[in-house]
Parts: sequence; C-alpha cells; structure tokens
Amino acid sequence: MSFALFMDDEFGRETGKFVTFIINMVSMATGFILIPLLPMPLPYIVAFLVAYVTYKENPYGMMIGSLLISLGLVYHLSRIGFFHIFQGPVSKIIILSFLIAPFAVCPAVITNNLHIIAVDMGIIAVALLFFENTFYLAIPLILVFATIYKGRGIALTFIYYSFISIPLQVIQYLKTFQEGVFPPLYTPLNIIYGDIQSSLSYINIDELRKVFNSISEIFLSKGFER
Repeated sequence: MSFALFMDDEFGRETGKFVTFIINMVSMATGFILIPLLPMPLPYIVAFLVAYVTYKENPYGMMIGSLLISLGLVYHLSRIGFFHIFQGPVSKIIILSFLIAPFAVCPAVITNNLHIIAVDMGIIAVALLFFENTFYLAIPLILVFATIYKGRGIALTFIYYSFISIPLQVIQYLKTFQEGVFPPLYTPLNIIYGDIQSSLSYINIDELRKVFNSISEIFLSKGFER
C-alpha cells in the first residue's frame, strides 16, 4: 500500500501520513459525535484509535471506523422511521444491504492517503449540512478537494456524502412535507439533526439490546408516520 502524499521522498511520506492521521481523526470524531451511537467520551477515543491504526497502514482501521458510522446511521434511520417507507421484509433487507455495502467495500479499495482523505471529506461535508450556518460549504468543500484527487478519490467522497446524507434528506422532507412543494435539492439537515441526537448511555447488554431492538424493528414496521 502506498502512503506517499504529495512528495516521493521519506520526509514527504511521513508528512503525508501525519496530515492524514489528523484529518482522519477529526472526521471520524465528527461522524461519531454528529451521528451518535457511542457514549461520551468514546467517540474521541475510538476516533483516535481508528486514525492510529490507519496511520500504521492497517487496512482494518478505516474498515472499523466506516462500519461504526454505518451502524450509527442505520440505528438512527430505524429510530426515525426511514425504513417504514418500504413495504415488505425483502425490500427492507435490500435497502439495508444497499446502505451498508459502501461502508464495507470502499475501505477495501483504499490504496493511499488521498483516498483516506477523500473518505474523510465526504464525512465532513455531511457534518456541515447539519447546521444552517455551514451547510452551504458542503458542496464547495467537495469541489475544492476534487481538484486535488481524481478518479477513485472523487468517487469515494461522493459515495460517503451521498449514502449518509440522502437518507437523512429523504426523511427530513417527509417530516416537513407540504402538498405542492417540491423537495429542496440542497438544504440544511438541521431539523433531522435534532431527531438523531440519541446515543447509548453505557456499553452494556441492556444498551446493546436497545440498538438491536431498534434495528430489528426495520423488518417489523408497517409504514411511515410523519
């Protein structure tokens, strides 16, 4: 795996790894906090560990961080009724698999620091959407970094941004639906943000059962209620 960033010499390689470590730690902490699952202060600790393992060029670092974010996303989507939109267990399993797949597949195709930063930018861009004062910066951030990395890097940013933000945008639109009003193409997620601010109080059997029960309701629910 190549971890050279902008220069090919040893100094450039180590500098690139350190810059990637910082960006990766910040983006993971942001994802764990804004789409909360773990109780405080675990988001910070886990973000550091994920970034450190990634810094050591272990491919499981990004895999673990990515899957934790996807688990938090699925947990909250199940809580706020996203899966109620779909009828029948088969369609729900297909949608659930479709949502989780990128978070498992993308880390496996990462080959350098720029790919890691591309994933991080996708996560940070979604974080910007949660606040009215910053949401307009999300797309410019993606476009700016798209000039640095090309090809697979652009795809990684777009995939993470899309697969995290679009389900939240859909559920926010359904909760605020007004007849005759078309869904906005680019809007802050400040309304839905308040609905997903619930994390585990502790890491124990009862709290883990709560997560399992919430996700299992995906297959038991009958329909979406505003």
